[in-house]
Amino acid sequence: MTNCEDYFSRPPPGLDRDEILRRIELLAAQPAENGDFGVVPAFFSPDVVCEFVGDKSRIPYAGRHTGVDALLNILRAINIDFAQSEPRIDDIIIDGGRVALRRSVRWRHRGTGLEGRVDLADFVRFENGLIAELIEFRDSITILSIQGDPPWP
Repeated sequence: MTNCEDYFSRPPPGLDRDEILRRIELLAAQPAENGDFGVVPAFFSPDVVCEFVGDKSRIPYAGRHTGVDALLNILRAINIDFAQSEPRIDDIIIDGGRVALRRSVRWRHRGTGLEGRVDLADFVRFENGLIAELIEFRDSITILSIQGDPPWP
């Protein structure tokens, strides 16, 4: 029998701070240019909830997605459209199993050849050693500009 407290408490992160930092740093360095996202299934819960904030009509992978397979599909789709390089973590805060980080990556659109540095803010929650939730805000103006879509209609 479960009590009400179980509904309002989260499982423990299952990792110490150093291991959480190591995993975040590995994930921030993704994707490999060869499209190998091998660490994703190892670090994310099978039923992870991901929210990529943005206008879904203009950025197709924006929105809420559930499951590691959905996450992998999004990462692969982004990797088809954009080459990414020079990942950098600018700020990171780790509080128990919760992580907030500000990072940036140089993106080049494979179709237009245009490139720019995209700023991202990620909010991650670990449960039982795996990432259970990811919320990401991206610099949509830069993304739209480098894909040749003016930011304002």
